[in-house]
Amino acid sequence: MKKPLLSLCAAILGSASLFAQDVVASLFTGNFNVSWDNTLMIPAEKFTEVETGDYIYITFSNTTDVIELKSDGTWLPGSVFTWLGEGMPDLRCYITEAGKAALQSTGLELCGANFTVSEVSICNDGFQMPQDAIWGGYFWVDEWKTLEIFKSAFNAYDGQKYLVINISDDNGEYDQYFMKVLTKWDPETVVANNDQIVKTNSYALVDLQNVDLPTMLADVNQLMIQGNKEEGNPFNITSVVLTNVNPADSGSGDTGAVESIFATSDIVDVIDIQGRVVISNVTAEKALDGLSRGIYILKGQNGIKKVVK
Repeated sequence: MKKPLLSLCAAILGSASLFAQDVVASLFTGNFNVSWDNTLMIPAEKFTEVETGDYIYITFSNTTDVIELKSDGTWLPGSVFTWLGEGMPDLRCYITEAGKAALQSTGLELCGANFTVSEVSICNDGFQMPQDAIWGGYFWVDEWKTLEIFKSAFNAYDGQKYLVINISDDNGEYDQYFMKVLTKWDPETVVANNDQIVKTNSYALVDLQNVDLPTMLADVNQLMIQGNKEEGNPFNITSVVLTNVNPADSGSGDTGAVESIFATSDIVDVIDIQGRVVISNVTAEKALDGLSRGIYILKGQNGIKKVVK
């Protein structure tokens, strides 16, 4: 199965010309100098056409410091801590289901220390946000990197058993990359060390069943996912999902696993772990024929079933 080359895109994510994107809505055009005392506010009615998987696209004429995307005075669910530094041309924030609800209810606030916004729009490049994702997008891990997800993403936490960190296939079959989840740079605040995380070439699985996540997040602003490619190739973290489903237990790896939900004659779409439709309108019996090893979701009228192949 041919898959998109995400490595080139991620390495130069700031260059909009490299992405095929559709503008869904234009939200702001001009030059607005943002500081902690001067917030760019975009009202909720501007977000009526937004969909999960779209992204907020911000271009700058000047950057020097941090940016925070907020809604109703708190961090937009699904947004991350971002240090702009000097000369950052643009920024993308992909919209989760919770982020969409916040934007359509209370709008968007662009906050930060010192930067100038030139344009804000809603765009779509075909990214499909997985079900139950608390963050989605492209976070490139070519060396030691840390994805810092603001804790508002965990507002929907209700005792879910697992945190699934999905990664792109740039790393090939390699599963010895480094991954660690923590809330502070302190051994006492580690949610899961590298040796406690189950890693495959397509996802890293964090068991939350013995973790008091609300307490660990109580006095911090964000959850941190630290990664390193180790001896493998660089890769993207493409989404983070809160779920009660362990991907390893979600199917036997053959088409027989489909029958618990779908009759073999049912028409389904096959979706990969990044949320991309790889086959449309195929019978469940033939759904996995010819596909490479991986985790797929079969989506049809009777529900969704994750299948490991």
